[in-house]
Amino acid sequence: MKCSEMAVLVLSAGASRRFGRPKAAMPWCGKSLLANAIERARLLGSPIHVVVGSHYPLVRFRCSEQPDRWVFNPRWQEGMASSLQAGLESLPAQTRGVFVLLVDQPAIERCFWSGLVAAVDRTQGDQPVAADLGGFVGAPAYLPGWLWPELMALDGDAGAGRLLRQVGAVAVPAPGARDDVDTVAQWQRLRHSTRLAQNALKET
Repeated sequence: MKCSEMAVLVLSAGASRRFGRPKAAMPWCGKSLLANAIERARLLGSPIHVVVGSHYPLVRFRCSEQPDRWVFNPRWQEGMASSLQAGLESLPAQTRGVFVLLVDQPAIERCFWSGLVAAVDRTQGDQPVAADLGGFVGAPAYLPGWLWPELMALDGDAGAGRLLRQVGAVAVPAPGARDDVDTVAQWQRLRHSTRLAQNALKET
């Protein structure tokens, strides 16, 4: 399901404190981590809105991919909930549901995105769908409109994960989703393993 009724939010407003520098601008497979996330967002729907905060406009200038809209969250220091809410408030009135991506999950395998869309199609966009993170669900996820009032009540660093579990979100296998980039060491390790996998594919 890819239409204007199913929008996409890419959350990239955090301070990257554990990383020590703006990780959204760090290179990944010839582009930045943020550009990689926007590229994945195009597999899901439109419009694509990127929520930014800390390190803006630097992350925008270093991003080779452009969304339909950049959304600045003036409350980004309050945590992830404020960024999700800023993104929801920016969406067109006709939006029925939204896919939410994080900028720091670049290792998710391509099969997940088609599986996510297929699961949303099966429920006709009426049920929440989320990545299976090994016994619990979380981002990337699809959030139908009826769930948004509860999302707007979240605060601090609370994301949608707990709420998704409470409402019994449909879980989609998500290889690589747990390999997020919180530190430079994790980024280096994932880049190295990704290069090895790409080289192996070229040799076959």
